[in-house]
Amino acid sequence: MALLEVKALNAGYGRFHILFDLDFKVEKQEILIIVGPNGSGKSTTLKAIFGIAKVYSGNIIYNEKDITRLPPHAKARIGLAYLPQTDNVFAELTVEENLRMAGYTLPPALVEERVEKVLESFPFLKSKLKDKAKSLSGGQRQLLAMAMTLIREPDLIMFDEPTAGLAPIAAKEVVEKIIWLRDELGKTIILVEQNAKLGLEIGDNALLLVSGRIAFYGKAQELLENKDLGRLYLGLAK
Repeated sequence: MALLEVKALNAGYGRFHILFDLDFKVEKQEILIIVGPNGSGKSTTLKAIFGIAKVYSGNIIYNEKDITRLPPHAKARIGLAYLPQTDNVFAELTVEENLRMAGYTLPPALVEERVEKVLESFPFLKSKLKDKAKSLSGGQRQLLAMAMTLIREPDLIMFDEPTAGLAPIAAKEVVEKIIWLRDELGKTIILVEQNAKLGLEIGDNALLLVSGRIAFYGKAQELLENKDLGRLYLGLAK
């Protein structure tokens, strides 16, 4: 059974129609990679699912329930999480304050328990609890944002270009942690990734968007090996 189904989705911002008739599914404990040229609607897809972009028509089904019209805070409560590319931590707060803020709607005792649990999974944060988030490197901020997300224990996590602007070593660490989320914690992942090769190498399935429409939907490895689509849209093939 699919955890998430997107059916005939049309979405955008006001009068700006960005997505056209998107149909795809995300199975439990799958990594779905969304790739495509700049302006193809990748980020808008995540925002439409989470309730930030306007859905004109179509349906978003999560755990067999239609959540199309639910606001973001309601979707967060039922197990969805969305990490934007930037502004995903509170820069002026300490690492510890960020972790506690992530669970502000939860009982204090439960927040304490989950913070301790998250710190075991992200041990580098233990020595930085009193440091402001703005003092962290780009890669460390992305990992902090990931740790904050886990405080609420979501089932589906959507990442919007988490490796953008990161050094190769930091990008590799972020990607390895995303794989860990699937393999060790059983999370379902939707990943928008600017580095198409990197994303397709770790993805189970892939969605290629071109001008807001699906140009490919299937196994990530198949798209990685498709020289025509790779050359035309992803800069993968010579």
